[in-house]
Amino acid sequence: MASVDDLLQNMAKNPAGVRFTDACSVARHFFGKERISGSHYIWHMRWPGDPRVNLQKGKGNLAKAYQVKQLLAAVERARAHEPKEEERPAPEVAPAKAETKRSKGSMKRKR
Repeated sequence: MASVDDLLQNMAKNPAGVRFTDACSVARHFFGKERISGSHYIWHMRWPGDPRVNLQKGKGNLAKAYQVKQLLAAVERARAHEPKEEERPAPEVAPAKAETKRSKGSMKRKR
């Protein structure tokens, strides 16, 4: 299978010749799991405004060209808003919880 970057280059060169499964793979990589409604595969975006990307199979199991162009625009926008590696905050580690022992009498019963 081709890498996501290779697929994006091929999509940009020839939006009318993109296999539907390849377009879905790129969309899943950037936007997560899709919602399927009939023949429409729909991904919701993380930003307000144009809130989704929609893909459908065209003739010959190819994605529709205008939808591939919309996907490319959404990927470009998602990449522009991604924080760069040096800008990402370090993940916080939650402190371990101290175990506490309760006596039998300290727990109240519900009546």
